[in-house]
Amino acid sequence: MKNPILIWLQRAIASLLFLGYIPVASGTIGSAVTVGALYWFLYHGGITIPAVYWWLLSLAVIAFSVLVSSRPREVFGEDDPSAVIIDECAGQFVSFLLVPISIKTLILGFFLFRFFDIIKPFPVHSMESLDGGLGIVMDDVAAGVLTNVSMLVILYGYHFVKHLL
Repeated sequence: MKNPILIWLQRAIASLLFLGYIPVASGTIGSAVTVGALYWFLYHGGITIPAVYWWLLSLAVIAFSVLVSSRPREVFGEDDPSAVIIDECAGQFVSFLLVPISIKTLILGFFLFRFFDIIKPFPVHSMESLDGGLGIVMDDVAAGVLTNVSMLVILYGYHFVKHLL
């Protein structure tokens, strides 16, 4: 059996300081907290993150999310607990890879990510069959990839049409 303090710490981190235990729309809460934090750090914190660092940060968030989501049955008592919302952070980070961050793209990325995460088109749904923390996190990473591609296509289309007019 694991140390109860480590289990408590894993629950706290995986649920984003217990926000995941809010009984309604915990995934949406996780996404909103992530987008809100990105907004704050990028607009009020004056932080600029070059693309290569965004990639590395995204990979680190994904790896950390898999780690703290591991052994969900032992820590949370179920295979895919709704209280685990750190995976939404990983997915949202992937959503904004190579996307110019603005209030508009943050809002668009939030709604597109929630759409893909809820609808779970291929390959999002199939990722859930992976074991443990990998299955918990990778479906959100796949939703983030679909969000990212959608946003890049939308932004390219917008700028293409804007230059035609």
